[in-house]
Amino acid sequence: MRAEVILSPAEFGLHELAGKTAVVIDVFRFTTTVLTALEAGMDRFFPVTDVEEAWALKGAQPNYLLAGERQALRIPGFDFGNSPLEHYGKEYSGGDLVCTTTNGTAAIHGAKGSREVVLACLRSAQAVAEYVLEQGNDVILLPAGLKGTFSLEDTWCAGLILSMLQPGELGDGAKSALLIYEGIPREELRQSLHGQRLTSLGLHADLEFCLELNCSSGVVVWNQESGWGGLAR
Repeated sequence: MRAEVILSPAEFGLHELAGKTAVVIDVFRFTTTVLTALEAGMDRFFPVTDVEEAWALKGAQPNYLLAGERQALRIPGFDFGNSPLEHYGKEYSGGDLVCTTTNGTAAIHGAKGSREVVLACLRSAQAVAEYVLEQGNDVILLPAGLKGTFSLEDTWCAGLILSMLQPGELGDGAKSALLIYEGIPREELRQSLHGQRLTSLGLHADLEFCLELNCSSGVVVWNQESGWGGLAR
């Protein structure tokens, strides 16, 4: 297996994705939130890049639920923001989420053209690594970043997953992510730029929840053809 990490969202279009399993990571908070919502009983999610498209889908299908944020704040009129704690401990009897966020939903669309798109976070890192190994493809990890730039927590998570995959060949980005994971304690991720943003908004509980490690067996996948995603297991 060969593994690479795209360290900046600005570089998504510069890498060959065909035939590879793409792993999209947005620890603070989209991939964590989607995992939590699906585990609470939501059926599926549909990521879009802008608010207008979300409202248009809602207009065509009023039963859709809207979820998302801009600058970490819930979008006015939406059913949910982007907090995993809105869903944790709930028991939904189904539901379709249309989602749009500052970083995560754009990163998912940046993975188009890959063999398969998987979503990962710290809570599901081990489960995702096991799933990727089962697929047996080369892997490319896409940290969602922060407003198009590098993000520490997403790259650290990529390094964690790589440490479990132990691929035979590493690209430069993958080598860098491993070094970040090995050299920086997980607790320091609270001090990342995005971590500081959540702290400044008083979202301490969200931050702590997103930093919990390997406590979920769920693996989220996204179907590029239908645009819908859900739990693979």
